[in-house]
Amino acid sequence: MRVNKLKIEGVGGIKSLDLSFNERMNILCGPNGIGKTTLLESIAHIFSNGQTDILKRNVASEISKISAEIDIDGQIENKEIQFDTFIPETSTNIIGFFRQTSGLISLKTTRTFQYKSLQSVSKDTNKENHTLWNDAINGINLTDIKNWFVNRYLYSPHAGALTAEQVKNFELSKRCFSLLNKDFSFSKVNASSNEIMINTPSGEIYYEYLSSGFKSIISILFGIIKEIEFRFKDPKINAEDFNGIILIDEIELHLHPEWQEKIVDILLEVFPKAQFFASTHSPHVIQTAKPKQIIALGFDNNNVVQRALPNTTFGFQGWTIEEVLTDVMGMDNIRTKIFNKFISEFDKAIENEDSTKAHEIFGHLDDLLHPENTLRKLLKFQLAGLR
Repeated sequence: MRVNKLKIEGVGGIKSLDLSFNERMNILCGPNGIGKTTLLESIAHIFSNGQTDILKRNVASEISKISAEIDIDGQIENKEIQFDTFIPETSTNIIGFFRQTSGLISLKTTRTFQYKSLQSVSKDTNKENHTLWNDAINGINLTDIKNWFVNRYLYSPHAGALTAEQVKNFELSKRCFSLLNKDFSFSKVNASSNEIMINTPSGEIYYEYLSSGFKSIISILFGIIKEIEFRFKDPKINAEDFNGIILIDEIELHLHPEWQEKIVDILLEVFPKAQFFASTHSPHVIQTAKPKQIIALGFDNNNVVQRALPNTTFGFQGWTIEEVLTDVMGMDNIRTKIFNKFISEFDKAIENEDSTKAHEIFGHLDDLLHPENTLRKLLKFQLAGLR
């Protein structure tokens, strides 16, 4: 299942927006308040059914419309939902592609966890249709991934206790610990405490003691694998064969820039048949993206639009972070206010041939700049001209 096209009219801050999507990875970027989360929510609501108070009508519109073109196993289907609610506490009734909701997995921004003692191991959650509709708009539950993993570990040694798909999914989940760092690996589950133990370069630790970034990625991967198992029971499927839609809000959350560069490739590797929609504020995520994976949103006369981007062979993999921030993410200025203040005063002093003031301001800029910044040399040339 794939979302080919989406049209949003009068939803949140978006007056009118037409988008076409990549069949594998779609990375949404733009300023705060531009509508990245609204776009994700619009896709989620297309597959929901029932009451919702998340999406609201644009203040300048009389009615809100979300139209989607969906490819369902090669069959093109079109769906439109409408609502006119604007008051915060007012809900609206949505009827979308609710029979296809099992093929949409939504992850919100709550993706880390503290240590939690597992006193007992419970059975799998039974995912009824109404639960799936709720998960589409509110996000899947990630608090039960420890229980799921320990359950699979305890039953895996017993022949016939797990299906072939469950065994393969469990093996996939164990490999996830090494995807970010090959020096980390799954060790065991302690029988007496149900604690998951991880091998690290420093020794064996509880998996809750991993860094917040490590846990954030593990929660994404485990959450998706677990959710696929809970949803597809007859017939069961391998997580690697899931060909549905996965929504991830703020994909870079808790991640060091080094891992922000890896997260997209990891997701595409673990789930090679899924279509992803992910919002981001990270230039590192965008910098390593492939061509046609980026959807850059911006403002044009107070209207949200898709910004035109260069269509190059290598995407933005040769661009600097500064170039990504300005030309892809739409930042007007990547310098701090204090730097801009001093550089403006310096330029004014040079223009007025005020050597004393120029030297004074240069002293501030000299302290502000990176030790090897080449701008320092250019500023010195300008000072020399005053002498």
